[in-house]
Amino acid sequence: MKPDLSVEVCGVKFKNPIVVASATPSKDAAYMKKCADAGAGGIIAKTVTYEPKLHKYVSPRFTVLQKRGWPHSFSNYSCEFLANYTPEEWYEEMKAAAKYCHEHNVVLVGSISGGSLEEWAKLAADMESTGVDMLELNFGCPHPRDLGYKSGQELGSDPEAAAEVVETVVNAVKIPVFVKLTAEAVDPLIVARKVQAKGASGLTVINRFPALEIDMETGRPILHSTFAGVNGPWMRPIMLKWVAKIAREIDIPISATNGIWEWQDVVKSIMVGASTVQTCTALMYSPRGYKKIGDFVQGLEKFMDAKGYRTIAEMRGITLGKILTWDKVDRETKAVSIVDKERCTGCKMCQNWCFYGAISYEGENGKVKANISDRCDGCGLCASLCPRDAIHMEGPVPVFLGDFS
Repeated sequence: MKPDLSVEVCGVKFKNPIVVASATPSKDAAYMKKCADAGAGGIIAKTVTYEPKLHKYVSPRFTVLQKRGWPHSFSNYSCEFLANYTPEEWYEEMKAAAKYCHEHNVVLVGSISGGSLEEWAKLAADMESTGVDMLELNFGCPHPRDLGYKSGQELGSDPEAAAEVVETVVNAVKIPVFVKLTAEAVDPLIVARKVQAKGASGLTVINRFPALEIDMETGRPILHSTFAGVNGPWMRPIMLKWVAKIAREIDIPISATNGIWEWQDVVKSIMVGASTVQTCTALMYSPRGYKKIGDFVQGLEKFMDAKGYRTIAEMRGITLGKILTWDKVDRETKAVSIVDKERCTGCKMCQNWCFYGAISYEGENGKVKANISDRCDGCGLCASLCPRDAIHMEGPVPVFLGDFS
């Protein structure tokens, strides 16, 4: 029997935990239907706002940093704003999307961003009337700024203001309300506690970072000449940290987002406590496009089957009890690096990575191999960087260097 991938979050059942994040892939009803057809368990619509400056996009607005590492390790650097519809226009899109999603067993979440408490309340109530199953409050978008009021990341960085908005929205609707947190400028755990106290049903952890990249020839900021947002596969460890920290202390559901590039990232997110896992960059920057949704679902299912997990609940949060406090980490046990002579090509790069004088080379007739002496300190750098994976570590207890992906 196949594992059961369904999850229940705040009384709402998702057929699987893969959720399309609020971004370009959910930019209108037609594209939300594509997300549903690709197998998503849930979809979060692009954020709606009354602010006209967030409706009108700039061109160009997407680029990639570290392109030589794409499609494995790179940065999505972009400045697409919120839904480019007025709220009244957007509600018609949402009604069409809600009808299609409910016919196809897909959870639909509305995302909103207001400029005042009155706007937040009205947006929430009007969005609820379109038939969405949940709301997500966008307290993490890196773009809204210089508007004369707190919005996006700037609002999410103010725990008291964030809590006030949550209280207003929760009192305006009957459906579950999630808060999308920012990692910028304040401990997200502080904000999480504040919004939970005001009735937030769940948390989305965590939005991407505001950033700046420039054109070196002119000194001008690239794209629209101001700050933009940055994320990519490299954000996974940052996201996992915040999901774990929040999950250990706050008992409401978490939707993990950012750094999700392969199915393994989905598994890791659930292991640190996430109930659902959001994807956006993978759909936009991968050669697979919307097919990545199916890749995530299939990879998760195969992993669970191989490991004997029958439900998501059996796997959720298993990492949390294994996280030690810093003072309790093992400082006594030592592992050492071992060379696999069959794999070693004698490239001599590893000597550059050893700061203990433990690596030398021996051999003849051009067949030089690395040799590691008992001066090895067990730091792990040579084993991690060897391009031929010709060095591994051994010790009296298992060694965890990661899967290098």
